[in-house]
Amino acid sequence: MSLSPFVPWRLTRIIAGQASTLHGSVVAEEPLEIQLNGEPVAVLMRLPGDEKALAIGFCITEGLITRYADIQLVLHCGSATEGESVSGEDSANRVRIVADRTAPGPAAKLLRLIRSGCGGVEAAEVAADIPAVSSDLHVSPDVLWALPKMMAVSQRSYRAAGGVHAAAVFDFEGRLVVVKEDIGRHNAADKAIGECIIQGVGFQDKIMLITGRASHEMVMKITRVGMPVLVSLSSPTSLALQMAERLNCTIIGYLRGHRMSVYTHPWRVAESSSK
Repeated sequence: MSLSPFVPWRLTRIIAGQASTLHGSVVAEEPLEIQLNGEPVAVLMRLPGDEKALAIGFCITEGLITRYADIQLVLHCGSATEGESVSGEDSANRVRIVADRTAPGPAAKLLRLIRSGCGGVEAAEVAADIPAVSSDLHVSPDVLWALPKMMAVSQRSYRAAGGVHAAAVFDFEGRLVVVKEDIGRHNAADKAIGECIIQGVGFQDKIMLITGRASHEMVMKITRVGMPVLVSLSSPTSLALQMAERLNCTIIGYLRGHRMSVYTHPWRVAESSSK
């Protein structure tokens, strides 16, 4: 079984205050469990496709396998090689590698997201310990459209050298609380949330704006602290949207000029009723 790199999604498009409902698509985000000599060593969130190459590249670049020549078998999605039979344990979200001369005890050093089972992981499983956001925040499109410019003014590192991501926290009236930058988009979000926590800032009436895509990790980060709205200058992934639906989180993508796409819980965006 192969997975599509795209997932259809019904969204609300708002342009200059006019809202309409349309059917689009988002990039798929799926977990890939990598097993090395029978032991799970990592779960990577990835765009479906090239799973064998991803698994081999990860194991070699992370030092888990010394050389490509040490790999005896790579098995993905029921496609056996070297005369090996296919078992019911193989799925589109798992790659099994058998190799010689692996690094000692790699499984103990790497995060495991999937512990058992096969096939796709459900959004509820990934964020099973996170309660749904309780905030009933509403925000005006005019407030949202003004956020990117305010964040850009505070991106000192980006203006000086480029090559960094930013995450900003705003209140529901568009007042800037904090902007943080980092070479990693997840690090930028963690810095912004951490600074709010240090300052004693609550999250129920706050919005996070990020420069990178809205992935499931970003949804997990903001919903853990009860923040109800995640806005991206780019696009969301399918798993992020599945999680956001369950966790009562509003995701907005492609916030540019006077355009935006509201993917989940559009009721939070004033004037977003379909026309």
